[in-house]
Amino acid sequence: MLASMIKLSGLTGEQVHEISCRIADTFYDYKYSEDDLGLIKYIRSREDMRAYMEAIIQASYNSGLLYTTSEKQEGFLVLSGDGVGSIGFADGMKMIFAEKKALGGLKNMKSFIRACFAEGNTIETRMRKAKRKFIRIEVLVVRPEYQKQGYMRRMMEYVYALADERGLPVILDTDDKDKSLRYQHLGMTLDRVRNCGEKFHMYDLMREAGAALK
Repeated sequence: MLASMIKLSGLTGEQVHEISCRIADTFYDYKYSEDDLGLIKYIRSREDMRAYMEAIIQASYNSGLLYTTSEKQEGFLVLSGDGVGSIGFADGMKMIFAEKKALGGLKNMKSFIRACFAEGNTIETRMRKAKRKFIRIEVLVVRPEYQKQGYMRRMMEYVYALADERGLPVILDTDDKDKSLRYQHLGMTLDRVRNCGEKFHMYDLMREAGAALK
């Protein structure tokens, strides 16, 4: 039986906006390790972070990929992949245009994309080239007031159970060493660290189907 999560539906535009702001603020206020600047290197203001995240969350919600932990919405999860779903074309195009604006234009967006795909491409790209199916964690965030209460583990257990039912690996990438270590503590294995520029690294992680939860 899967761990309990709620797929969000029936929300108003304002409710999706509020969720997006909560997620964006959690990312913006995050204290990165000394080796990493993460998204903050490319998205400098809280308003731009909110615009960037709202583009992702709105597209994810429209495509049925947005989950939360309970009615209190302590944490949020966006999944994609085999048997889970993907962002539709129209929503994907809207997301790209909104992300471009949040990043400060096409030139900056191209720079950001080049960085994210540096040193051998993303783990998703490499999995697709190997013709392997997977479930990907696109976004996982616990609101600050609920952190260190087990919600991250609960969401990871949900994803693992879902993946194990299908016999699939779980993949993700993250932009901070400390985040990577937390995921490893919860059962992910570090696949590689990609140096994507000064103080910008991407940590590619994977968990094969059936691996024990630590």
